[in-house]
Amino acid sequence: MLLSVAPRSKAELSRGLGQKEISGQLNKVVRQLLADQMLEYTIPEKPGSQHQKYRLTEKGRAAAAKHGSGGDTP
Repeated sequence: MLLSVAPRSKAELSRGLGQKEISGQLNKVVRQLLADQMLEYTIPEKPGSQHQKYRLTEKGRAAAAKHGSGGDTP
């Protein structure tokens, strides 16, 4: 899992998934993971910042451990 190592930007996630640019699907998945409290912003006071990155929450780390950390999922 890309986010289990360190916080990543959407561009970094996209590249890690083998995409050339940020897809609409990636945006949708990130929004859903934020809503489900699996991800959190590294700069919560500025969600639209160009320097924004995402990291796993405790809930996200528990889910990742349950499903294994292999694969190419964010």
